[in-house]
Amino acid sequence: MRTRTGRNNLNLETIKEFAIKRASTRTYFAIGLLLVSLLAAFAITGEANRSVSVWSAGVDLINGDLITEGNLQETKVFLPKNSAKYFATNSKLVGQVANRRILKGELIPVSAVTSNYLGGSSRSVPLKIARNDLPNDLTPGQSVDIYSLPQPDLNALKNRKSELILEGVLIESIDLKSRDMGGDIGIVIKIPEDEVIYLLSTLNDSRIVVVRNAI
Repeated sequence: MRTRTGRNNLNLETIKEFAIKRASTRTYFAIGLLLVSLLAAFAITGEANRSVSVWSAGVDLINGDLITEGNLQETKVFLPKNSAKYFATNSKLVGQVANRRILKGELIPVSAVTSNYLGGSSRSVPLKIARNDLPNDLTPGQSVDIYSLPQPDLNALKNRKSELILEGVLIESIDLKSRDMGGDIGIVIKIPEDEVIYLLSTLNDSRIVVVRNAI
């Protein structure tokens, strides 16, 4: 009886030691996972702290547009090396003028605006386009090219050729009611002031075709 009791005690001690070792292994593994998670969290927090707040365009801007509070939005990004190329939110940007097109949501580069703009301001020009002379699914904010297709002139010795008259034009608005009713469609395009006269003079004897730009 004593021998059996001794063996039973030995087995219990062995099982107990095994259980303790197994529990210790799980504990160490759990602690390791916790430490890895904490290190990852600290790393993410560190990267977030290195991000900067810069201005981005709240709307599409073109050459000659005045920068105002209404067309800016604050964007927080991670720019470890290129932050100097963009306008931080604490820098003075309102009152300057865009010298090239800036898409909505695009970070505003320092090189894309100027305080000494020598060109004219932009103008919103309404046009009436035949239903089949522009994309059916065209929407405001998209970029288009405008082509001039001269109407045949029987009195002219030589008819003029079709030509690209405006490139990369911003669609400001579309008359959805006229598009639904059929017939001509009213659109408003945004172009630099010095191009308005040329465009309007072309409309007199030409058919205008609007082609979506690949940009």
